[in-house]
Amino acid sequence: MGGMGRQFDGGYAEYTCVPAKQVQLIKTELAWETLGAIPEMLQTSWGSLFKSLRLEKGERLLIRGGTTSVGLAAAAIAKNHGAFIAATTRNPERNKLLLASGADQVFIDTGSIAEQVREVCAGGVDKVLELVGTTTLKDSLLCAKQRGIVCMTGIVGNKWSFDDFAPMEVIPTAVSLTTYAGESEDFMRTPLEVLVEQIATGTLHVQVGKVFRLDEIVEAHRCMEENKAGGKIVVLT
Repeated sequence: MGGMGRQFDGGYAEYTCVPAKQVQLIKTELAWETLGAIPEMLQTSWGSLFKSLRLEKGERLLIRGGTTSVGLAAAAIAKNHGAFIAATTRNPERNKLLLASGADQVFIDTGSIAEQVREVCAGGVDKVLELVGTTTLKDSLLCAKQRGIVCMTGIVGNKWSFDDFAPMEVIPTAVSLTTYAGESEDFMRTPLEVLVEQIATGTLHVQVGKVFRLDEIVEAHRCMEENKAGGKIVVLT
């Protein structure tokens, strides 16, 4: 995050030196297993919800890719904010996980769920957080009602671009499409200590997945690629 592993070294390291302008001071007694799961996950979900989607209390939010770590965190944050949460999963066995994380409605994702979403959610949802990527984005745009917003944040579908993109055909009338990248300045604007305090007091639930040691990094990647984590993967040194 903030260029680590790209602009400067430190993605997989016991120690690293980062620019002071990218550092937040956090005072907490949370265990490292929990604290390590928080920064990237919460920054991405919080920024997507409130910077790009401008989520308001009472709105209907669809999280496409609900069982990703960001999807689970977004559901918890949006639920605390007073939104109605619908989330997707390809695996029916993940239904309980989504409901426990704050989802009010679960859709089994076949790749084409727009008709079902619009039927259940009275003509479409207000906001869509797209975490799967271009493989489902066209369908997600159809899930939003007029004046709704779709934010593409994740690309877990492993496809970065469209083979053929015709904006007038793909983007419905009066539906807005945006993105969220999450730069270091976005991290600094995230109320991280407030969110950490909510986690510590139990008012915000975050789903920590499996925990690995640094010398188990290969196994950690295998777990991530096989989608077996059930939450944020944490690597401890």
